[in-house]
Amino acid sequence: MAFSYLREEPTFWTNAGDWPTGLRELVQDTYYPFIVLEFLLLAAFSGVSIQRLSTRSRSASLAVILLPLLWGLFFLLIANSVANNLENLLTGRPLHWHRDANWSQL
Repeated sequence: MAFSYLREEPTFWTNAGDWPTGLRELVQDTYYPFIVLEFLLLAAFSGVSIQRLSTRSRSASLAVILLPLLWGLFFLLIANSVANNLENLLTGRPLHWHRDANWSQL
């Protein structure tokens, strides 16, 4: 969630934000791999939880509580990216474009 927020902040990508260059590179290089990894882990956890629900394991009740919360956080992350970029895509501007930034990034 933190990387999603930083990625959509215009001052994060400029020196005006006083963010270290190493952190900018980390966010740029690992944002999409982390999303894919998170999706795969959530899918695997969901599969194991469904199996445990069918066997009526004690840990199944915890999964019933955690799974909606974890999937909700994942969809909030996706919604943050989509909301910030939908207007840019519809108007033909590059992704992550901001009115007050003078940079171009995918």
